[in-house]
Amino acid sequence: MRLKHVLVVCFLALSVLPLFVSFGMLQSYSATQYRNQIEDKLNAVSQLAKQRLTAAIARIEDNTTLLANRTLLRQQMGEYAQTREYALYDTIENSLHEAKQGMEQIVDIGVFAPNGQFIASINRTATSFDRSMLKGRDRIIFLRHSQELIVRSIVEIDLKGRTVGYMVVDFSGQFILDLVNDHTGLGETGEWLFAVRDENGDALFAVPLKYDARAAFVRRVAKDRLDVPITQALRGQEIIMANAPDYQEQPVMASTRYIKNMDIGLVAKINESEVTAIIDEANKYLVMLGIALVLIAVVVGVLIASLIAKPVEQLRKATQKLASGDFDVQPVDASWREAKDLAASFTDMAESIHDLQENLQHKVEERTRDLDEANQRLTEISVRDPLTGVHNRRYVMERLEQEASRARRYNGQLAVAILDIDHFKQVNDTLGHATGDEVLIGLAFCVEHTLRTSDLFGRIGGEEFCIVIPEADKEGTILLIERIRSAIEALPFNFDGKQLKVTCSFGIVFLAEEIDSTMLLMECADKALYHAKETGRNKIVVYNDMPKDLLSETSKDNAG
Repeated sequence: MRLKHVLVVCFLALSVLPLFVSFGMLQSYSATQYRNQIEDKLNAVSQLAKQRLTAAIARIEDNTTLLANRTLLRQQMGEYAQTREYALYDTIENSLHEAKQGMEQIVDIGVFAPNGQFIASINRTATSFDRSMLKGRDRIIFLRHSQELIVRSIVEIDLKGRTVGYMVVDFSGQFILDLVNDHTGLGETGEWLFAVRDENGDALFAVPLKYDARAAFVRRVAKDRLDVPITQALRGQEIIMANAPDYQEQPVMASTRYIKNMDIGLVAKINESEVTAIIDEANKYLVMLGIALVLIAVVVGVLIASLIAKPVEQLRKATQKLASGDFDVQPVDASWREAKDLAASFTDMAESIHDLQENLQHKVEERTRDLDEANQRLTEISVRDPLTGVHNRRYVMERLEQEASRARRYNGQLAVAILDIDHFKQVNDTLGHATGDEVLIGLAFCVEHTLRTSDLFGRIGGEEFCIVIPEADKEGTILLIERIRSAIEALPFNFDGKQLKVTCSFGIVFLAEEIDSTMLLMECADKALYHAKETGRNKIVVYNDMPKDLLSETSKDNAG
């Protein structure tokens, strides 16, 4: 072989082979990174969906509690529990129709006696319920009625600490269908799986599937199929599964989520074929880059071999000329600038890969910020009353428990005040629920802007609100509540040219040694409130100042 050919072979062996090895390793690393990115995306999307469902169910529970806490309905159920008069059926049913107004998402409301006997409902669909669900407090179940997904909420109806019945509220499950039909971020083959547990413990799909439109409450996956993502979700496993079979026995990548208090399994999945296609598409550009670099290496190798061999060839020719007696020999020249050009080419390639990596990292950070912002918004929605914008009952009770514990720990002061709008039912009956809503909104705005920043204010019932006042003595608390009472009385409510005067009754209780629980605090404040109702309304009653012989006599019979 000529020297030029030997040099070309040697150069190619020293350059092309390492390139092949490097690109093989780069492809493997790239495939791993892309797979991790898809897993992270599925994980983020499923977490966001779980938070949306949790927040939606929390709103359903809050609305059910608001309905069950309506004063008139509780009184009617209490009267029925004592008298069993059939004449009360129509009265209770009218109250249910009134309660449903303004809540379009409600399909039906039904009430039952403490023994489970059906009393009344709106649309005659919620005429039965599973009494086994009453082992806890509030319960949420999912079922199908007339091809429609129903979210059923069951809650006790309480009057003076006594269960006088149960309320079953059926909400439309369209928000769940909207979620599972939104395949944003799941690619071409991705879909949502939403399942509950049937009587045998198997996974029962509660919504239509992308590849099985009739799957809702029909298609099941056996609980012993631990390789299937939906089964792992109902087992409480929140994991990423790769190459796992779905309900079609197709290999998928899936992110599982479990909502414990509702026993719901949620899965976001994408077919492994699509994952492979995405990785192959990304690797295609790496292959093209590798081929280009190999071609460059071949060209450069030939050039370098030519430059190295050229002086030798010139020397050979010159030697032949000297042997023949020709002394006219031209000088041998050589140049190595091509080696510098090759180094510059590799530098440009490294810079391109670096820029690509930085761009990818930037996009991941943007998506992370978007998810954090969405989580913050969901958290705020879950603790706010949707009508007035103030805190809801769930948040108020949690904060009250914290403040009471803090006050007991550090021997501090704590006051709780409950206010109720006087004759609010008359406002709704005469002026309409829209006017009643405006009164609630205006009152909440007035109170919230009268309180201190350290005070807590929230809506705990239909027309009932609660104020938690930490670190306030008795005199200061009464002055503050009196200022609020006067401000409410002075509110300029005008509807259709007519002025509406709104007043409130207040019950106040101060944390004391004998009042040793949060529920007892609320009960004492409630007693004081209804003593204020019974003795004239538009006034303030302090529980701690009430005569002991009146504490057992106060009732909610004159509420309204």
